[in-house]
Amino acid sequence: MKKIIFIFAISLLFILQSCEKDCDGKGYLKLTNTSVHTVQKIMIDGVNYGSLDPGESQTITLPAGEHEFQLVGISGGTGCSPAKVIIIECESQGFECSG
Repeated sequence: MKKIIFIFAISLLFILQSCEKDCDGKGYLKLTNTSVHTVQKIMIDGVNYGSLDPGESQTITLPAGEHEFQLVGISGGTGCSPAKVIIIECESQGFECSG
């Protein structure tokens, strides 16, 4: 009986450890440019993270917490209005911009 309890305890410990994620306090923001003709600059918390061509996506790793982001049109389009997102550790948030 003690052997069965020991095996059960080890199995439970293994399952619990495999469920834990270590994301170091970070999560993910996936931005997608769904516009047809507009290259968009990625601005997050006032920092330029590059640009997205039409139809392109990019996933950016950010610290958990609230962030402000905007896709700014740089090739004739309007881009999208600033928005806020709450990044949750180990989770991904998605946003599409067609402006």
